[in-house]
Amino acid sequence: MSKILVIDDELQAREMIREMLIREGHTVALAADGAEGLRIYKCQNPDLVVTDLIMPDKEGIETILEIRNISTDVKIIAISGGGRYDPKDSLEMAENLGADRVFRKPFERKVFIAAVKELLV
Repeated sequence: MSKILVIDDELQAREMIREMLIREGHTVALAADGAEGLRIYKCQNPDLVVTDLIMPDKEGIETILEIRNISTDVKIIAISGGGRYDPKDSLEMAENLGADRVFRKPFERKVFIAAVKELLV
């Protein structure tokens, strides 16, 4: 199937998303922050990137912008639980800057997987 990169500083979130995607037949790479995610992105050239927005070292907005500078074709899903910001604001900003879909944590597995399938068609 497709190669997907999941970038999230929360181990539990990374593992949960990885398991969902593996069950759907995808190959999944994991990164704990945007800097690591960009290194993996450049090496593996995934079909889809799922990135959290609020992370240490390199946040998701910056990661989305850098990925978009490399490729306008890769699909991006931004996710956020908010942190110290209202997740609605950061998700809206992510969408305006290049994310193809946005989800507020926690999200429904069924809806998330449907978005992944739609983006990878």
